[in-house]
Amino acid sequence: MFQFALRRITIFPLTLLIANFIGYAFAFSTAPIVTASDPYSLGTNKLPPVMPAYLDYLQNIFKGDFGSTFTNEPVLETISRFSVASLGLIGIAMTISVILGVTLGRLGVRRGRSGVSSWLTLISTIGLALPSFYVAILLIALFILITIYVISSTTPLIPFQGFGWDAHLILPVLALVIQPTVKIAQVTASLLSEEMEKQYVTAAMSFGHPFNKIKGKFAFRNILAPVVLTIAASLRIMIAELIIIERLFNWPGMGRLISTLLSRHSLSADLLSPPMIAAVLTILVGVFLLIDFLATFLSRLIDPRLRADSEMQFKGAAA
Repeated sequence: MFQFALRRITIFPLTLLIANFIGYAFAFSTAPIVTASDPYSLGTNKLPPVMPAYLDYLQNIFKGDFGSTFTNEPVLETISRFSVASLGLIGIAMTISVILGVTLGRLGVRRGRSGVSSWLTLISTIGLALPSFYVAILLIALFILITIYVISSTTPLIPFQGFGWDAHLILPVLALVIQPTVKIAQVTASLLSEEMEKQYVTAAMSFGHPFNKIKGKFAFRNILAPVVLTIAASLRIMIAELIIIERLFNWPGMGRLISTLLSRHSLSADLLSPPMIAAVLTILVGVFLLIDFLATFLSRLIDPRLRADSEMQFKGAAA
C-alpha cells in the first residue's frame, strides 16, 4: 500500500505543472482575440513569446504569489470565494446520491429472484438517459409553467435562479443527483445480485442466517470496493457538469466562474486571464487526481485481493 501511494503521489507535481502551463499558454495565446474584441483597446495583436512570461509567473508562484486578475484581485481570493458555493452544492448532491443510490441498490436485490428487480432496471434506464443539463432545463421550464398557469404569481414556488443555502438549492441539487444516484444503484444491485448467488451465501442461508443480514453484512462488504470506484467516477462527472448547471441556475460557483472566463459573451473583465485560467485548470486537475487516488486507495484498503494483485504486478514489472 505504501509503494502504491508513493507511486501515485510522485506523479502529482509533474501533472499539476503540465496542467498549469497548458492553462497559462492557452489563455496567453488568446490575448490578440481578447484585444480585438475590445473596441476601446489600442493594443497590438502581436503575440509575445509565452515562455518568458510563464517563467516569471512560475517564479512568483514559488514565492506564494499566484497572480492577480485584470481587476487586480488576487487569484486565490477569487477562486476561494467561488469554491465555497460549488463545494456546498457538490457536497449536498453527492451525499444524497450515495445514500439513495446504495439504498436503492440494496433494495433492488430480493430473495428468490435472480438479477436486479425490474423496477430498478426501469428507473436506471430512465435516469441514465437524462443528462443533468437536460434535467435542469426541464425543471426550470416546469416551474415557470407552474408559476404562470397554476399559482398565477410573479414569484416562483421554488427559486430557480440565484444563490442561497435554502430553497435555492432544491433545483440544482435535483438536476445533479438523478444520474449519479441511478448509476450507483445500478452498479450496487448488479454486483450484489451476483454476490448473492455464490456458494458461501447458500451455505450461510442453509444454516439459518437471515437473508437481509447476509446481504447487508457479508455480501455488500465484498462488493464495497467497486461501489467506491463508481462513487468516485460519479463525483468526477458531477464536477464536470457544474459548468452547465451553475450557468443555468445562476449559481455563483466554480462552474459559473469557468464559463465566465471562457465565454466572449460574458462581458467579464477577467475574460481569458492567464493567471486565472492556469490556476483554475491546475485546481481541477488536482481535484480529479485526488479523487482518483483516494478512491483507488480506499478500494485497495477495503479489498485485500486488489492489494495482492497490485503487489504481484509490481513485482513482475520489477523482475
